[in-house]
Amino acid sequence: MYGIKVLPLFQGRQQRGFWLLAPTLPSYESDQLISIIGNKRSLGVDLKLLFGELQPRRGPCVFLDPFCGSGAVARLARALGMHVKAGDNQPFSFLVNYVYLTLTNRDLTEMFKEMGGIDAYFSLLNLQGLYAYNSHEGLNRPYLSRYYAPQNDWTYDAERERLFFSAANARFFDSVRHEIEEGNKSGAEKAVLITALLYEASRKANTSGSFTAYHREFSSRKRLTSAPLLRVPVLVDEPLKRGEMSLSSAQEFLKGKSGEICYLDPPSGVQQYGNNYHLLNTITVWDNFIPPDERDSAGRLLNKGGIRDDWQETYSPFCSLKEADKAFVNLFGLIDARHIVMTYPAKGILTIERLYELLEPRHRPVTVVPIAKRNQGGRQSYKNQNIEYLFITGKKSTYTLTVERGLDVLALLERLNRLTSAIFSPPVKLADYPLIGGVILDGLPPAQILLKKEVETLQREVELLEEKRCLDIDEGLKVLVQSVLTTKGSERGILERRLYSLLRRQSEIDRLEKVEELLRQKGASAQRLRLFVKTLKRDKT
Repeated sequence: MYGIKVLPLFQGRQQRGFWLLAPTLPSYESDQLISIIGNKRSLGVDLKLLFGELQPRRGPCVFLDPFCGSGAVARLARALGMHVKAGDNQPFSFLVNYVYLTLTNRDLTEMFKEMGGIDAYFSLLNLQGLYAYNSHEGLNRPYLSRYYAPQNDWTYDAERERLFFSAANARFFDSVRHEIEEGNKSGAEKAVLITALLYEASRKANTSGSFTAYHREFSSRKRLTSAPLLRVPVLVDEPLKRGEMSLSSAQEFLKGKSGEICYLDPPSGVQQYGNNYHLLNTITVWDNFIPPDERDSAGRLLNKGGIRDDWQETYSPFCSLKEADKAFVNLFGLIDARHIVMTYPAKGILTIERLYELLEPRHRPVTVVPIAKRNQGGRQSYKNQNIEYLFITGKKSTYTLTVERGLDVLALLERLNRLTSAIFSPPVKLADYPLIGGVILDGLPPAQILLKKEVETLQREVELLEEKRCLDIDEGLKVLVQSVLTTKGSERGILERRLYSLLRRQSEIDRLEKVEELLRQKGASAQRLRLFVKTLKRDKT
């Protein structure tokens, strides 16, 4: 393969069952991630460890991400303390990543004060949306419910009506989106609200992942039949750096920028993102675009997708069989970074050999690693996997590749990464691990520490943490409450914010009442927490 050095990579199996029983803390790295074509969620552990190795030991680290997409990889970099500069040419991607890369939890606490705070306003929006969801009389200003959903959910015709959303869900989204446009909200406030709405709209869509077509019937799966619920985003705390987000093409983004790491996840298929996610862009800009309504003599829609006619404004040459090669030449010529990390599938438009030919002359040395992409759940099959290739530029002496450690280590690291959303009881003390109050694991240890451990040592540490993991939500809440009240300093603030995020996700009033009673027993020291729970309970009822 043209002198490419290829290193083997084996991926570990995911355990089933155990992870489904335990309470899970909302995670910044995975919260409200919209699934889009080519997302890299399944490679998160590998990329996190690699970035940690490439990151300078001292001084700032600028991380460039010109194809930001869902933001899954950019969030990893921000969580590692890097200064993230990201870009994407899709409006919905820009808005979502503006929220998750540039804002902090402190910003959220300052929002909607005139409405009683962000939790109260989200509750108000959900109530308004639910009223529309349960109403069968239609809305004064229908949009999604007029053009992209049937008139009702009992009798519908997939040939004469678009079925991207159920009628009830479309009414919810219409009502909420119109409310977001009303009043004197700041740009950041609107962005937070629309981001939460975009995630729910992507979850409730009657599609197979993109918006070029819909299923001819609505399935009975809970994802489609249950009412939408907007949730407050889970962000990060200072001193993690605020990132920057640009609405631009990759080439425009890279001009005049330099950094330590440039991550590239360019489009690899012929699907243009502008038409695949046109409805998410429409919900973002909310410009009352009227889709075509031409019909045949039987009244059947000729244009079932209802795709925006301006999607070509975000046309990407990387999706073109004729233009991709030239686009990569221009792209590699614009990059000014110590390291380039690029992911590209084996079945992409360009061959892996050709990409190496284009990358190596300007950015040598180049290492190429084959990665077997893992499923997000269920049994793993290694016979017919989708193979992704990882290109890494820079002197090999500056980092130790995780891929050389093999199946056992990577399987353990995946298990360890899932434990960063766990609650432990009794409190755990474990050298090298950033445990807060002994009850939560605040991220992974540095890559240079993890990769020096023997497999047997790492396995004992992972098994110890798994053994201490709370397997019951009520137990987890109790442990977290007690830890907040007994921990001092900055660690208390971290625990408190994790508790807030977990409580926000609880829909059962009786569970909130149990927490409120526990706080009442703790007396004056728990007064602020008790007020928060009382407000949450009031808003949910």
